[in-house]
Amino acid sequence: MSVKLLLFRVQDQKAVEAELLPLSIVHLNHFQQKWNPRLQPSSEEDSHWDWVKKYQAISRLANYEGYAIECELMTEGLMLLEIDYHRSRLERNKNLVYVDYLATAPWNRPSIQSPPKYRGVGTAMITFAVQRSIELEYKGRVGLHALPEAERFYKNQLNMVNFGPDERYENLTYFEFSKEEALKIVKLS
Repeated sequence: MSVKLLLFRVQDQKAVEAELLPLSIVHLNHFQQKWNPRLQPSSEEDSHWDWVKKYQAISRLANYEGYAIECELMTEGLMLLEIDYHRSRLERNKNLVYVDYLATAPWNRPSIQSPPKYRGVGTAMITFAVQRSIELEYKGRVGLHALPEAERFYKNQLNMVNFGPDERYENLTYFEFSKEEALKIVKLS
C-alpha cells in the first residue's frame, strides 16, 4: 500500500511528490542514523522517543499500524495508529483512529532548522489518519493526545476539538476531529 502526496520544499518553494508507506526497517534505520543524532541533543519534546522500540512493541499487534512518509529517498515523517481500541468523545462509544505517535524529521522543524526542509508532513499524516478512519467505516473520527508544543497546530491549523488536559494520559491535551472538520481536511488533500 502506497499513497502519493505532495510536500512543500521550502528552499525553492516547490511542491514535491512524496509517498506514505507502511513503516519498514528502512524508515527505522533512517530514524536511528539520520534523525536521532539531530534529535538527541535538542530540547524537542519527543527527543526521547525510540521509534525502533515503539515499532517492536506494536509490530505483532493487530490493532496497530505504522506509517512513514518518504520524499527524495529519505524518511520525513513517522506515525503509529491504533485502530480498534479508542472511542470517540464526541460520539460516545464509536470507534476512532487514534494517533498514538507522530513525528516529523528534525530538519522539517523550524525549532531545529531554519528554514525547514519540508512543510506539510504533519498535515499529510493526519489527513491519512482521517482517510484510514473512513476506510474503517469510522466516518473520519480521529483522536490524539498532543505534546504541548503541538497543541496550537491541532487547534488552530486543523480545527480539532480541544478537550483539555487528560489526567489519565500525563495531562496531555486530548484533541478529536468533528466529522465536519475531518471531511474538510480530506477534501483539501
